[in-house]
Amino acid sequence: MIIIFLGSNIIKILGWRIGALATPAVMSVVAIPFFVCTVVIGVDNPTVLHSATMIGTAMILLSRSSKYGLFDPTTQMAYIPLDEESKVKGKAAIDVLGSRVGKSGASLIQQGLVLLFGNIINASPMVMAIFYAVSVGWMMAASKLSVLYLAKTKEEKDSK
Repeated sequence: MIIIFLGSNIIKILGWRIGALATPAVMSVVAIPFFVCTVVIGVDNPTVLHSATMIGTAMILLSRSSKYGLFDPTTQMAYIPLDEESKVKGKAAIDVLGSRVGKSGASLIQQGLVLLFGNIINASPMVMAIFYAVSVGWMMAASKLSVLYLAKTKEEKDSK
């Protein structure tokens, strides 16, 4: 909850790049104990299952607050230095196509894993591998976008 209220100040103080990288970083760090419970220890023990559930709940809360407080503002800021046509086309492509492809693709992967492994618990090691592969890709994309964003905003400032 604090992140949501402090998000814009965090971005002002630490910069656009940190704001964009915060969500995948928070998710990656908080996921470690979750995957330790589910993959390394196993959820056969009710206590471990309860711990994994509580950690998973905390992970969702932290990742959502980080997303809404830091990641969403940075994505909206990325459109600011663009010309009007690029803003409209970029937002349409990301909001409509990106969101739907991401959600349906994730659902398809999850269903494929359930078919291959019998249930999602048995697929946990693969889920972990996919999770961290996506997280690394997300961080790489945010870093690349940060370079482009900073160059574009510098170019815009220099032209004024």
